[in-house]
Amino acid sequence: MGKSVSFPGVKGDKPKKKINLSPIEVLILTQLRSRELRNNGEPVGQYGYEMIQKLNELFAGSWKAKSGTIYPILSKLEQNKKLITGERKQSPLGPVKRVYTLEDLGRKCIDYIIYERFEGDIEFVMRYLNMLTPFLVRHDEDNNNDRSKSDEIFEKMMSIPTKSIKIAKEEAVTIVDEALRNRKLESIKNQLTQILTEIE
Repeated sequence: MGKSVSFPGVKGDKPKKKINLSPIEVLILTQLRSRELRNNGEPVGQYGYEMIQKLNELFAGSWKAKSGTIYPILSKLEQNKKLITGERKQSPLGPVKRVYTLEDLGRKCIDYIIYERFEGDIEFVMRYLNMLTPFLVRHDEDNNNDRSKSDEIFEKMMSIPTKSIKIAKEEAVTIVDEALRNRKLESIKNQLTQILTEIE
């Protein structure tokens, strides 16, 4: 799902700046901004290869980031959209590599997407999943009531809260991570308590 973003420009810009972003562009900006926020808001760069590795860790089993996809997008975000900047630096292993950091415009852009659009996106996904339920019933009817496949899909849909808990319990790396981890777990506990109350 692409993003069409409008937000007040920085001083000297036009009053509004509209930027269209693909899902992977949003993902890259989110990754860079997340690293900053975990570093108490201080800018921190990331090598392209390191970014690909991290994205593959985060989305293992559901999506794979490839260099042939990520590097052209990084170039586009830097040269065409001016949302990030790349600087050649000596890597710890020796060779000179390009380190990517957010420009102020990129920071404003991704903050707007997360803070202003995120809740609507979650609601959209939940309603979309709810729309899929009739397809599972139809699948059973078309396959002589063999429910193995539909049950598998249904279980995956229902496992979303469990996966949220597993992600929230991941080991904290920074003080910011620890605070967020505790906050997420507390929120999940409250939500589950509310769900159980409504079921009863």
